[in-house]
Amino acid sequence: MRIGLDIGSTTIKCVVLDDDYNILYKSYERHYSKIIEKMTGLLTKVKNDVICGKSAELTVSGSAGMGISQTCHLPFIQEVYATRIAAKKLVPETD
Repeated sequence: MRIGLDIGSTTIKCVVLDDDYNILYKSYERHYSKIIEKMTGLLTKVKNDVICGKSAELTVSGSAGMGISQTCHLPFIQEVYATRIAAKKLVPETD
């Protein structure tokens, strides 16, 4: 499984994909500058309700995500690059 966590200046987004890239969970909400609290609640929900003891890779993106990724020692990907990778996977002929 894969977890993508995008932490922007005003919102936090999350998507969980299975090994076949099917969406198992997605969320989009404002964090109202309570980034740590929102992130903790969101990841706890994902852990308990979606992952359920299975292993998953977590990658972080977003303007506030870089600091979180460094502090928590998590992989960071720049969101424009992540979008390019997704577009190529979903629509290979995309330029």
